[in-house]
Amino acid sequence: MRWNPSGDDSRQRIDDYLEKTGNTKEAESYKKSKYDWNPKVDQDKILRVSKSSYGTFNWCAHQYYLEKFKGLRGEEQPHHVRGKNVHDMAEWFWNNFTLKDSVLKLIEQNNIDEAMELMHSAVPSPPEPYIYGEEEQITQWVNWQFYRLVHSKGVNWEPVAVEPNIQASRYVEVDGEFIPIHMNGFIDSIFATDEGGFAPMELKTGKYKARSKVPSMRKELGFYKMMIEHSPHQEFLPVTNWGWEFPGGGMADGEGPTIFYEDTKKGGKYALRSVEKGLVKLVKAHLEMDFAPSPWLGKKKEGETIEDMLANNRMKCSWCDHVEECSFWSITDEFLDGIMED
Repeated sequence: MRWNPSGDDSRQRIDDYLEKTGNTKEAESYKKSKYDWNPKVDQDKILRVSKSSYGTFNWCAHQYYLEKFKGLRGEEQPHHVRGKNVHDMAEWFWNNFTLKDSVLKLIEQNNIDEAMELMHSAVPSPPEPYIYGEEEQITQWVNWQFYRLVHSKGVNWEPVAVEPNIQASRYVEVDGEFIPIHMNGFIDSIFATDEGGFAPMELKTGKYKARSKVPSMRKELGFYKMMIEHSPHQEFLPVTNWGWEFPGGGMADGEGPTIFYEDTKKGGKYALRSVEKGLVKLVKAHLEMDFAPSPWLGKKKEGETIEDMLANNRMKCSWCDHVEECSFWSITDEFLDGIMED
């Protein structure tokens, strides 16, 4: 069951944003951009890139092609519902929580349990029980916000923006030519730092393993940092920090609920370089209209067959909803060996 306590879908407000901004550079850039940009026929258009589309392309370029050019969509899975419900509740919380002063007063009186109970009481209950672990994650997430309130005493506790719609236009250099693109997306939240900077934060509802999640989240937040810096939203600059929350990080043999926050200098330089390289690769694929698949996870081991890789979930195709429609798909060692050698 999907349930949005706000009663609407705030992610569908791009038209409202464009209407408010008027005839700006970003509004015009958005209007002439498209995900299925083919430069051979769309000479008056430019490529639109969201964090989601960018991520899909870097996972598998042919999956990206099937979804953006052919309009294929995968079936909604439990983790999609869980993610949407937890995100909607977090958004509702930041937009509607009015008990901050009352909770702070109880904290000052050292009535910690009562203060936490009061904060949790503000969270509305769904009309039907959650079934995909949302309640546990929401409880963990609210606990974190409570502990942040205790530590900060209310200073810079609330985000300065919740699900802000960021639109940005910029150029990407490909083989010496500068190609215009449009970047757009919603950031879960942006906080002001005590040092005068700003920190985008992302909420995730999957498992957490630092070895893989730290570099991938740095790239994701690097995408947002780049997007903000090329947008008219100077009120969110400079982006000096970023972070992520995984309230359900212990599921499926994960390392446990995790909240992570750092200075962008820690891994930002590498992350931004990686994002830029990914954008160049994406634009080049459109220029050449070449979206070859990348079906493997890691390198093929000596003596390992394709059947072995499938059995051990080391092929991305194991998670793909579009295998039957994929013109590249063939369970043959020769086919996939050839791709792996490219």
